Amino acid sequence: MTDSNKTSSAEKIVRWASALLIVASIIFILRIIPIGQGISHLQGWLAGKGALGAAVYVAIYIVATVLLIPGSAITLLAGVLYGPWWGTLIVSIGATLGAAAAYLLGRYAFRSAVQRATASRPRFAAIDRAIGSNGWKIVALLRLSPVVPFSLSNYFFGLTSIRFASYVLVSWICMLPGTLLYVYLGYAASQAAGAGKTNHNSALHWLLVGIGLVLIAAVTIYITRLAKKALASQTGVLTMETQPISNLPTSAPSSSRRTWLLVAAAALSVMLAACSWVNRGPLSGLFGPPPVTLKNKFKSNPNGPQFNNAVFNKVVGRFVHKGGWVDYQGLAKHPQNLDAYIAQLAKAPFDKLGRRNKFALLINAYNAFTLRLILDHYPNITSIRDIPSGQRWDYVHWNIGGKLYSLSAVELMLRQDFADPRVHFAINCASIGCPPLRAEAYEPATLNAQLHSQAEIVNNNPRWVRFSADGKTLHVTELYDWYGGDFAQKAGSVLKFIARYNKRVQADLAAGTLPTIVFKNYSWKLDSLQNKP
Repeated sequence: MTDSNKTSSAEKIVRWASALLIVASIIFILRIIPIGQGISHLQGWLAGKGALGAAVYVAIYIVATVLLIPGSAITLLAGVLYGPWWGTLIVSIGATLGAAAAYLLGRYAFRSAVQRATASRPRFAAIDRAIGSNGWKIVALLRLSPVVPFSLSNYFFGLTSIRFASYVLVSWICMLPGTLLYVYLGYAASQAAGAGKTNHNSALHWLLVGIGLVLIAAVTIYITRLAKKALASQTGVLTMETQPISNLPTSAPSSSRRTWLLVAAAALSVMLAACSWVNRGPLSGLFGPPPVTLKNKFKSNPNGPQFNNAVFNKVVGRFVHKGGWVDYQGLAKHPQNLDAYIAQLAKAPFDKLGRRNKFALLINAYNAFTLRLILDHYPNITSIRDIPSGQRWDYVHWNIGGKLYSLSAVELMLRQDFADPRVHFAINCASIGCPPLRAEAYEPATLNAQLHSQAEIVNNNPRWVRFSADGKTLHVTELYDWYGGDFAQKAGSVLKFIARYNKRVQADLAAGTLPTIVFKNYSWKLDSLQNKP
């Protein structure tokens, strides 16, 4: 083996190792960042826009094509947001209209500029001659096997003898295989990231996604190879050099540059992965609350101490009205009982309490702390979000059993240590979009019945869950978006969780007619008695 062959083999090993490091780093980063939540949120927003959202996406694709921006990323994203079939349709429309627009601009507006850009490229001259002889067949082969850049070729075709109608029709049909492949790749990636409503623990689901991806890739690659062979036999563009051989640089420097670029990219990817790991806490909440694994951490302790919530019961019984509307004005004038209960929480024997006592105490504590937080800034706010972020959910200020917590920390304990997503309907964020604050304290003896009641209220009230007029779309509170993983762990999916408390959704699931979920806009306006509609 010569030295050059040894160098070539070593470079291949380095390139493959670098590529694997890049892929592994990306997967590692995506496991830390809850990209699925971000995707779900964007999906919900687009679904809420209906046809307008799809039209905007098509318009973006047209503009990108005309501006010579590669459309691969937009195509992949369509699979993420719309799924394989609707995504393919939307991208197909956008790509075809974009190609048509570029054709017309190349023929009538930028003719001289396109001629200058392609004049020095023998490959385009050969294609022009071939189109003159074989017409739409060459355009079809070029669409199936894009040996020239897609964006620039659209302008170039405007200079050829191909007719506009034939060009558009052939382009639309022959771009479909590649479009479907890229869209399906995006769809598969979104499934891996945890977006959508599917139960991703299903082995059958992953088998079908994998089989679909392999089949589409195989068919697309096969069609591309056939097209390349036919194109080579009719035009010779695949073997044609774009410059004299004597002017070509040697392959070694170019190869070395590519190798070093891959190594640099791999090093950067590993560094980003390391930074993601170090900052995994903040990143995990980038698109909403951090994901948790539900588990029952605490055991019952019937012989242990009991915590009395009677004082808080007086607070909510007096100042919380029907529907969960809060009389903050009245509470601000008479905060004595609220402050007494908060002082009582600071002395609670939390570690010695049994599970139900802990659960009820933390729910009441969260709600009491939130009421006090509002009073601390009332009446100069119209929303809890008007409070500076450093003094709001992450403010480590609230005392339970001698330890200081933030509201976010209390919420996290409630989510991950009690394995009951119904808690999302019990804790209140002082906002209209939030489930209603009960006019009674949560008590260990009646906790299950109270949580069940809250779940029924939320899932059967159009304020939080409602069907569209045609019954095909289910508009639900964004709690199901932000905490979708909690509900899916408990019931298998968000829809199945809703069906536990909503008979209409239950009937739809039984009949196999699944409604499309759209997340309602969350109102952060204060849930004050004065804001009651």
